[in-house]
Amino acid sequence: MIIDSHCHLNLFSSPPISFSMPDLPTFNLEVPSCFITMSTIPSDWQVQIELTQRFRHVYCALGIHPWYVNSSSFKHLLTLEALMATNSVVALGEIGLDFSPPYKENRMLQLEVFSQQLNLASCVGKPVSIHVIKAHNEMLSLLSTVSANGVIHGLGASKEIIKRYIDLGFKIGVNGVILRENSRRYHELVICFGLENLVLETDFPHVKIDSLNPPKLGDILLVANKMASLLNISLEEVLNQVVQNTHKIFNLNGTLDDK
Repeated sequence: MIIDSHCHLNLFSSPPISFSMPDLPTFNLEVPSCFITMSTIPSDWQVQIELTQRFRHVYCALGIHPWYVNSSSFKHLLTLEALMATNSVVALGEIGLDFSPPYKENRMLQLEVFSQQLNLASCVGKPVSIHVIKAHNEMLSLLSTVSANGVIHGLGASKEIIKRYIDLGFKIGVNGVILRENSRRYHELVICFGLENLVLETDFPHVKIDSLNPPKLGDILLVANKMASLLNISLEEVLNQVVQNTHKIFNLNGTLDDK
């Protein structure tokens, strides 16, 4: 089994959910696949739920991405709370904080909307998939005040900061950036923190492995193979551990019988 813990299947094709089961790769018979498809805006939510209803091995996370928070977000959070009761919703995501130049003017609104989503996750006992850029101090401060766990999506911070997330009980998502030849720092972080703290993701269709090839869902197997090479262990060892990590965080064992 291999699990893509963070992708955006609603962006697979246009119009949404027009693809069929063969379009969702199983890679090969020995390595079947599951997907956790992430939302970014409220209009994604129903599409993502429909995907989980159509495909047995698709699960979804619902949330409002920091790029898209606005004055209407608080109204949408009431809808989100109601939707979190469905079996196929395994997390709140993709949520978080982004204080990079294009988005930092919205900083206070981001903090308020994220805080409410984080509190909702804690109340309903769901994990979170977190996007965080240039806001680690604020993020760590908020996470330390609630009972929440989940994944820090995309491995992209210093060793010291990543360790603080891990100490709070979070796993770190590793995606196709690991396949780039110039990603030496990324490789060092994977080696430093090891399998027990990592999960696999593609962030499809957003992360390219190089300038020539468009991102593919099947890149997840390439990510796993590269991780095995960096850690000098077998692909089977990688898959066994990261699948165990992902099941534990997202409680997928508790949803399989309900789908």
